[in-house]
Amino acid sequence: MNEQFIKDLSSGINGFLTHLEPMKAVEGLTPSTARKKPSDKYHSCWDLLHHTVYWQDILLKNLDGKFIDWMTLGNEDNWPSNEKLSKDEYFLELVKKFKKNLEITANKLENIDLMEKIKIGPEHTPDVTNFRLILVFLQHTSYHLGQIVTTRKLLGDWKEE
Repeated sequence: MNEQFIKDLSSGINGFLTHLEPMKAVEGLTPSTARKKPSDKYHSCWDLLHHTVYWQDILLKNLDGKFIDWMTLGNEDNWPSNEKLSKDEYFLELVKKFKKNLEITANKLENIDLMEKIKIGPEHTPDVTNFRLILVFLQHTSYHLGQIVTTRKLLGDWKEE
């Protein structure tokens, strides 16, 4: 049964039977376009990708058994600073990091006990299984990829297949 879970989760990481393969959401996205917002009510694609990668990093640390007090995480880290937004190379590195995080997560599936409960935060934080952390990774990533695609559509930067 664990083997089927791993296969299904791995296919989810790669976008099988979901809206799209994750890297397609950022394919062809330039730093200049990634900075743009359709209006002040929206985040930019860059904002959304930064936020996604930030939380992927935290979840990957949790999967490595590292304790993180989520309550101490600052909102300023959750979104890119103006300094980062001004540097094209940061966006290009962010795209690479996003791809790497997907690969790391897929590899972790082969080496973890999905049903093992782990402590991820302070005493009031319930223990969770590795399976739950992988689901959070997938759900959070998928949600924000949808936002990135929608933002690109609103900016006229999305080609339908």
